[in-house]
Amino acid sequence: MAWYEEQEITFEDARKSVKSSLKEEIPTWIVEQCLQDEYKQYNSFGSYRGFYTFVLPSILKVARRKNRALQTLRRATPLKVWMNHILYRPTNESQKSLRYEEVKANFNKQKNIIKNLI
Repeated sequence: MAWYEEQEITFEDARKSVKSSLKEEIPTWIVEQCLQDEYKQYNSFGSYRGFYTFVLPSILKVARRKNRALQTLRRATPLKVWMNHILYRPTNESQKSLRYEEVKANFNKQKNIIKNLI
């Protein structure tokens, strides 16, 4: 057997290999998450030969899929509008917003600072 069939690949070598194999721009946190998920599943990446044959294509596939899902969410205007509505809508007794009171208090504070300067 050759050394590449017996020696395990390190996490750092796996990270470098994945980053050099990506042709498109994928956020680092997605790549890191895919690497950690794969490592946790088997407690190793296996040998160099096994990594480049089986694990690397799998990690690249999952990273690309997660990146596409992230890009879809970023382009989803209705989702952004809905999230902003939930976070910043005015409050009433039946519905509580998540950030409205905080934003309102900050606005009033800034308004008072400006009044005092004038």
